[in-house]
Amino acid sequence: MAHIDHLVWAAPNLERAIDELQARTGARAIPGGAHPGAGARNAVLGLGPGSYLEILSPDPAQATQPGAASQLAALAAPTLHTFAVATDRLDRVAVKLEHAGLPHAGIIPMSRRLPTGRLVRWRLLIPAGHAYGPLAPFFIDWGDSPHPSDAVDQGCRLTGLTLRHPEAWSLAPLLERLEVDVAIEAGPAEITAELDTPNGKVRLSSRDHVAGRQTLSR
Repeated sequence: MAHIDHLVWAAPNLERAIDELQARTGARAIPGGAHPGAGARNAVLGLGPGSYLEILSPDPAQATQPGAASQLAALAAPTLHTFAVATDRLDRVAVKLEHAGLPHAGIIPMSRRLPTGRLVRWRLLIPAGHAYGPLAPFFIDWGDSPHPSDAVDQGCRLTGLTLRHPEAWSLAPLLERLEVDVAIEAGPAEITAELDTPNGKVRLSSRDHVAGRQTLSR
């Protein structure tokens, strides 16, 4: 069964998002570097071996980019956006997507330079042509590069991930076919993650920017 590589917590401002996440969790994310050409930069909060939370925000050092960067800048507040699933067989996942009738743009090579100067490379596979939006994960292969979680452990752990969607009846078998094991419920579209943190149990949601912070009782 594939495992969750990372959560994407989208935010309009990186520094303020790092501060907010620290206030909620008691742990401080570490700057991870810029995504050249994408207009974005990130910070990383470890969630245990092989898993982390990525704060993804616009990079003011890059020219304003259309698409994802401008969408990040337009957010009113940080929000849990989507998640990535780790695999070392992107080619096999691509075939499964095609058999499920989902197009994709092929395997996309990417890279960024860490604050230390080290270049990190990875490859992505992003399904398209479906009605699930960011609730459908994308797939990532780090190859020979170090995993971002290797250098960070701030005492947080991912304990649960739940997807809610009006078409849960079709999303569930799709993710099962892709060997993605997450809880799926019927309801308004939402992704929620539960974390064990130094501040206790914390819940992040794709509706945080609408409904405000949602934190589980400790």
